[in-house]
Amino acid sequence: MNSPIKLLRRIIGPGLHKLSHLSGVSRYKARRRWAARVLMFHGIGGPDCPADIFESQMQYLKENFVVVPLSKAVEMSHESNDRFRSEVVLTFDDGLRNNYTTAYPILLRLGLPATFFVCPGLIESQKWQWPYEVEQRLLSCNKSDLDIICRQHGVDIRGLASNNGRVVAVEKIIEHMKTMRTEDRKNMEKAINSRTQNFQSTPHQDNMFATMNWDELSSLSPDLITIGSHTVNHPILTKLTHEEMHYEIRESRQWLERRLNKPVEFFCYPNGDYDESITSIVAENYKAAVTTSQGFFETGDDIYQIKRIPVPDRLPLLAWRMFRP
Repeated sequence: MNSPIKLLRRIIGPGLHKLSHLSGVSRYKARRRWAARVLMFHGIGGPDCPADIFESQMQYLKENFVVVPLSKAVEMSHESNDRFRSEVVLTFDDGLRNNYTTAYPILLRLGLPATFFVCPGLIESQKWQWPYEVEQRLLSCNKSDLDIICRQHGVDIRGLASNNGRVVAVEKIIEHMKTMRTEDRKNMEKAINSRTQNFQSTPHQDNMFATMNWDELSSLSPDLITIGSHTVNHPILTKLTHEEMHYEIRESRQWLERRLNKPVEFFCYPNGDYDESITSIVAENYKAAVTTSQGFFETGDDIYQIKRIPVPDRLPLLAWRMFRP
């Protein structure tokens, strides 16, 4: 798509989404499209999903759709006589504490079921996921150190001198790190840590990126919240050895079941990366798995490659995506 069309969409898109939402067109079109929508959230309460916007989105879904547990949607996907109509599934990746402090009270008040995909290794260590920590460390360092890191690791940052360019440079570094072998990526993390030794997280950063602890996870209502596995430590599975894949996929379920004393039957691929060998291991250990591929969940779909819809920071755009994911 060329730049003029992108620019035109940015200009007219928000107005079109708002008009479609306020007129009821988005709701009408969505309800005419018989399929389940599996929605994908991450952090709640920050700029990507403010708490008040999240609450308005949940109220909209409650009033206009049928919010069901992931288990119910998976069951329906097998049933030729029980077709999807207006079902919605809520999923939250990464096990962030703000899912507990901000999202959960709203879900509880509205009676909306959801699945939280968590990483027991990160819960145990109380560490942030590596992309969150790398991002915040890089944003905290001075320009010269950022330039050195980019040059050392082959990341092109020409023309990125502005503040926005700095953000783009950090995003480029993280995307580059996601392509690396796990050992090389960890070595790069160490190099970044050595140049940001004075980094201290703020209370706001902790609220956005810290994980839930075991007490918080255990206190979630089992009638409302399903706990799913997101691997042990959130590695990119395609960069692991076969033995490491087995450990991250199988052990995460066993660890969660030991600590929570309840079955853990659903899986979420970190970063949405998987291949046939990974899905086969997941199928040996779980009832179903969700991806980051965008689209509807329809009867007969592969339940180990369930598509989802990323939730935006505006209600009109969410209403639009319910019929155009």
